[in-house]
Amino acid sequence: MILLRRLADTNKINLRQFKAVITNSDIHTNSVLQKTNKEDFLKVDIQGNELRFPNVWLRDNCRCEQCFHLSAKSRILELNKFNVNVKVKDVIREETSIQVIWDDEHLSRYSLNWLKLRSFTPQEQLKYTNELYRPVKTPWHGNDFHKVCTRHDYKEILDSDAALYRWLLDLSTYGVALVQNAPQSEAALDKIVERIGFTKRTHYGVKFVVENVANTSNVAYLSSNLQMHVDLPYYEYCPGVNMLHCLVQTLGEGGENLLSDGHFAASYMKEHHPAEYKLLIDTEVEWSDVGVEHGNEFFKLYRSPVISLDRHGQIKRINFSVPQRGSHFPCPIEIVKPWYEAHNLFYELNKKFAAKFKTKVGDILVFDNIRLLHGRNAYEDKSDNVRKLIGAYLDWDEIYSRFRCLKAKLYPIEGI
Repeated sequence: MILLRRLADTNKINLRQFKAVITNSDIHTNSVLQKTNKEDFLKVDIQGNELRFPNVWLRDNCRCEQCFHLSAKSRILELNKFNVNVKVKDVIREETSIQVIWDDEHLSRYSLNWLKLRSFTPQEQLKYTNELYRPVKTPWHGNDFHKVCTRHDYKEILDSDAALYRWLLDLSTYGVALVQNAPQSEAALDKIVERIGFTKRTHYGVKFVVENVANTSNVAYLSSNLQMHVDLPYYEYCPGVNMLHCLVQTLGEGGENLLSDGHFAASYMKEHHPAEYKLLIDTEVEWSDVGVEHGNEFFKLYRSPVISLDRHGQIKRINFSVPQRGSHFPCPIEIVKPWYEAHNLFYELNKKFAAKFKTKVGDILVFDNIRLLHGRNAYEDKSDNVRKLIGAYLDWDEIYSRFRCLKAKLYPIEGI
């Protein structure tokens, strides 16, 4: 019930923010908006609701064979022949569709369900966003970890589209999900990745091994304490999801995973420490990694704030890694010390809100790498007490794509 209430509250907040963007957008000047008038819109009654659709948008989205390639699902309308001031000459209402005759005599037909799904009302647009574009993210405190970290069976994901859909939905919503009962094989990750798409290759390879390595080029390959971070913040197209398959787990003390929802910590900081929060969303940091892996030299640099927001003010990415934060700091000198104080506060909050648990052999820990901070407690590595994980990255583009394919197949939405 707590999670359901949080989800409902999130939807209300999203709707308010969505309306604010629509009504308060400063990208349109009054002179531009004054060019539109009521003749530029077509009103359509759909299930008792009078909805308005712009003429230019309707004409641009004509589905006839002259304007749209059905099998490629792509617009082929020629832009150099397109009239943005197109007018409606006549409308013919049918039971489940309308026909529009344009002022150039072109005929377009639109399904009412197709139009409803693409309504310009904030409520319908938000519904489409949450149901198909991307599921609503639910932030969580570490105390709720065992409620939000759902368990999914490896074989069921391979054999069942419904199981695959549930796993991807939970992963998208909470940023973490556990796959259990995976074979004790270094190739086990490959099969589950193939159910989604393909891995994101980095300079560490298609997959990577996490174990204690002497003289390593990566601090993750040590048995000492690994402070919380996100992986590869120096990538502009940072890997969206991290998958860690436990092949061998240390039998002694230590080796526990630490996970914190960066969205929860950022929201807490915004409410209780707004000045420090603003520093972390406004100040660009240079993230870097320089070295050699598999004989390949690399010199990666990327600049982004610790908390990156989209144009709606929503968090789109968390960047945090003490080892990978570059020494070049492209900001005014007066900001440096206050930024460090804000940065340290964000880290302390994530430690405070973190969950601690230990995976077992056959577990694949899957988590959102641009949302969650993760770390590991130190452990003693010796010949009879080792720890070995196989890791791989996935892009959110591929996960969301598979999610939508599955949703359209399993839970069809009218009008897609």
